[in-house]
This record gives sequence, structure tokens and C-alpha cells, in this order.
Amino acid sequence: MENLCKILVVDDEFIIRQGIIHFVDWKKEGFEIIGEASNGKEALEIIEKMKPHIILCDIVMPVMDGIEMTMKIRENYDFPIIFLSAKSEDIDKITGLNIGGDDYVTKPFVPMELLARV
Repeated sequence: MENLCKILVVDDEFIIRQGIIHFVDWKKEGFEIIGEASNGKEALEIIEKMKPHIILCDIVMPVMDGIEMTMKIRENYDFPIIFLSAKSEDIDKITGLNIGGDDYVTKPFVPMELLARV
């Protein structure tokens, strides 16, 4: 059995999630997409069950945004969180990095740019 690095994709935009999941050959690169969520609340439920190694997460989402989700994650986990942001100078992105995010990628991005960050 392969030991692939497990990734959870969290973004409220379905098309963005699908693009991340399908436009990179994750398995070939040593990764496995173990789930997807449309907000931070859904993501926290998946994290408890699936124990991902990396989270790719939008910042602005309904129900629970990426900032609040990251603060809750950091209470119990220390895996990398890579933010996805539509703005290159987004104050939320800066806040996210300050409260425990590890990196960011500005949307739209090309698949190889995202792969270079994980």
C-alpha cells in the first residue's frame, strides 16, 4: 500500500474545488485528495475523521471562513494550511498567515503553481 500525503480541499466554489482535484495528477506527485468541503465547518468534520496532512483552503467562505477554521485547527493540529486567495494584497490572507497559515496561492492559479506550494 502506498503512503501518499493526504490533502483536504476546502473552497466554497465548486468549480475551484474540482479544478484543484482534477487538474493535477496528485497520485503521480505522491499525494492523495482525501476529501473536499465547501466551508470550514464541513472541513473540521472531515479533519477529525480523515486526518489530512495538508489543507488547501479558501479564506472567504460562508458558515465558517478559513481564518476561523485555522484558529480551531491550530488548537489540536500542526499540519500545513495553504490559503487560496482571490486578492494578492488581501488583509484576510495576511491575518491567516499570522494566525497559523503556512503559505498562500493567489487565484486564479495554474496547477503547477499550486503543486509547488504543497
